[in-house]
Amino acid sequence: MSQSKSTRISLGQEKLSGSCVGIGTWAIGGGWGSQSDEDSLKAIHAALDLGCQLIDTAPLYGNGHAERLIARVFKERGSRVTTCTKVYPLDYQWAPAPGTPLQDIYPPEHILAQAEGSLQRLGIDCLDCLLFQTWCPSWSEERSWSETMLHLRQQGKIRTFGISVSDHRPEEVIGIIEAGLVDIVEVPYSILDQRAAARLFPVAQQHHVSIIARTPLASGSLAGDWYNGMKFPRDDWRRRVFRNDLLQQTLQRVAKIRSLVDPSFPLAQIALRFCLSHPAVTAVIPGVRNVDQVHCNLAVLEQDPLPHTLLEQIDSLWHEEFHENVRTSVGEEGEGEKRLASHV
Repeated sequence: MSQSKSTRISLGQEKLSGSCVGIGTWAIGGGWGSQSDEDSLKAIHAALDLGCQLIDTAPLYGNGHAERLIARVFKERGSRVTTCTKVYPLDYQWAPAPGTPLQDIYPPEHILAQAEGSLQRLGIDCLDCLLFQTWCPSWSEERSWSETMLHLRQQGKIRTFGISVSDHRPEEVIGIIEAGLVDIVEVPYSILDQRAAARLFPVAQQHHVSIIARTPLASGSLAGDWYNGMKFPRDDWRRRVFRNDLLQQTLQRVAKIRSLVDPSFPLAQIALRFCLSHPAVTAVIPGVRNVDQVHCNLAVLEQDPLPHTLLEQIDSLWHEEFHENVRTSVGEEGEGEKRLASHV
């Protein structure tokens, strides 16, 4: 993709306004090590000052703490931007097995309660976009979930809705997309995890579905500051995942990406530009914890997609090596989220 992608975007048929680079707020909520509210608030303000028009959050991000911080910033500024939040699955079943009853994971009363809770914490009357935080392929023929969402929309409590897919099953929403039931999908996508591009992206493009790429920095590894022997804090979920062989694999793969580009150029910006270089990707939502990260990430708003030659080199690495043993986020069991969710 050689031409620039517009920094201003619209999501779904409701055409929610946004920016192609937004921010994710899981780390701001908690679970990624020590995080001060002062740093979080400064980071959100800085992002909005620099043109961010899209924020992603969820009730499980710090038991509602991230949503409350966002609300505080909106109140202080007297204005707000498009914000996506989520409905988490009952019993924290992050990748329900095919055949799992929808009623066991997303009963109507749970969906309604989650929407009301987010409205209260965000301090608004209508949610811009409410996403299911996981999905199951066998639910393509179900309709109770969409009926509940349509009811919320008729009440004026949500503008639109969509699905945030499981970490290892990007294709699980293909049936729902083909049925025309959702037009906004959030999916893991990064240089180190390109699985969504194979089957999901072509279907999304065919049906004009907006794709939001989450974990574009592969849980922070593509920021380029991980090193051999590093130890994550005890209250950082990555401590339980990125260790031993997986840490070494991640470091080796990041080093191969780094070898392709100017070492003085921020690797995080390369990673975000990679995502936005795909024509199916509408926006990226890198997590931020401080003002420096915000300035680095939002600078991509002024940058072009990656050169075709570099994209070809990255594509070769993916097909020759990176597509095997992919693990860049919490995984099937949802490390880090279940533990934080007991008092939402």
